[in-house]
Amino acid sequence: MEIRPAQRDTFGTKVELRLGDPGDSLINRRAAVNVPEHSPGHGLTPDGLHFLTGLPRIDGARRVEDLADAVASMVKQLRGGWMLPPARPLRLLPDELPYAALPAPDPRRLGRLPVGIAESDLQPVYIDFGAEPHALLFGDVECGKSSFLRGLAKGITQGYATNQAKIILVDYRRSLLGCVTTDHLIGYGTSPQVAADVIADAAAVMRERLPGPDVTAEQLRDRTWWHGPELYVLVDDYDLVAGGATNPLTPLLEYLAQGRDVGLHVVIARRAGGASRALFDPVIARIRELGSPGIVMSASKEEGPLIPDIKPQPLPAGRGRLFTRREGVRLIQMAWTPPA
Repeated sequence: MEIRPAQRDTFGTKVELRLGDPGDSLINRRAAVNVPEHSPGHGLTPDGLHFLTGLPRIDGARRVEDLADAVASMVKQLRGGWMLPPARPLRLLPDELPYAALPAPDPRRLGRLPVGIAESDLQPVYIDFGAEPHALLFGDVECGKSSFLRGLAKGITQGYATNQAKIILVDYRRSLLGCVTTDHLIGYGTSPQVAADVIADAAAVMRERLPGPDVTAEQLRDRTWWHGPELYVLVDDYDLVAGGATNPLTPLLEYLAQGRDVGLHVVIARRAGGASRALFDPVIARIRELGSPGIVMSASKEEGPLIPDIKPQPLPAGRGRLFTRREGVRLIQMAWTPPA
């Protein structure tokens, strides 16, 4: 259907509608209608018919300047006269979720750590590092990346005894300073050289945990050929860590695929700006290939998909989309953990 403006008359603009294929003489029809200008409620139907809508004014007024107030008054009167049970109020994600509002980690399910609540049911959301050992997070500045890592560190210290899990922090900007005050912390890389030394020691331990030729099938199934704590490596501002001459996390690259077997968990938070190029980084690429959980917080649409099935978009602080292989994509509000 074509709509072509014709001449103007005293009633308004005359619109000419051409229905069907102009080249087909059998169905080529014309209809001329008058649409009054600057008259609320007037319009045209798809069939070329003129219609006039009624204004929802219970006070009988014929103006639109205070229409919003009139609608609010009508809703108030309807609510007052409604005799049936009211509809359940719509529950929305909070603007801020304190970490204390989340349930404590269950010591009977080691590695299942709470990170926030879901929009669908406002129930706690967990990342199960026992099943999926690594995780990625992308987001703009001040969207809650460091808060996520601080909350994760708190969950580890609450859910594990000191002999069950150890933590290494790689944090050049010291935004995680003081978030671990227990003996869980065994290394804090605040510079390239310190981080490289700490990661090299961790890689040596992981090498000793690799199964040898004498390991039985039962030991492989129960993971009993080695004994020791789980190792969590939490990396903030990965764009700074990997942007130097050498990447201190490179020694762990060969153990990422066997993270569940050797007790290695690497969690990386990176700025979203330029992250589309960072997807080719060997460490990030390997974690993505393993189908690890991924979170995309507020980010520019120009970056393109950083995590499968998630397109970046601006979001409120602390909010993000979590992807897991079992649950798919969920919009969640991350728990807020302030700096120490």
